Amino acid sequence: MMGGMGYRLAINTAPDSDASSVALRVDLTRAESNDLFLSGDAMLAWPVEGVEQGSEQSGDPRFERSGMFISEVAARPFGLEIRYSRRGQAEQAAALLRRQLADMGIQEVS
Repeated sequence: MMGGMGYRLAINTAPDSDASSVALRVDLTRAESNDLFLSGDAMLAWPVEGVEQGSEQSGDPRFERSGMFISEVAARPFGLEIRYSRRGQAEQAAALLRRQLADMGIQEVS
């Protein structure tokens, strides 16, 4: 899509558990955010099977959404975090998010 956009994605596993979270941050400048919105903001989707209660940092008691606009993820101060009961589920979700972001021309940054 645009050249300056980037994202960071990490899988974090809880100590003494197989529960894992997918943490996604999308970095956009104000101009990139406006351009994205005007060009038709794309929706990211992820699997909800295995999503644990209380997964969203905003304090929502349940986080059962299955998608979110890229601009919405970028606008969140802490990005998006989805907790899964098993690491394999988090890995599948991360792979799906990476593929969708790559398809949209947004590169992963370190």
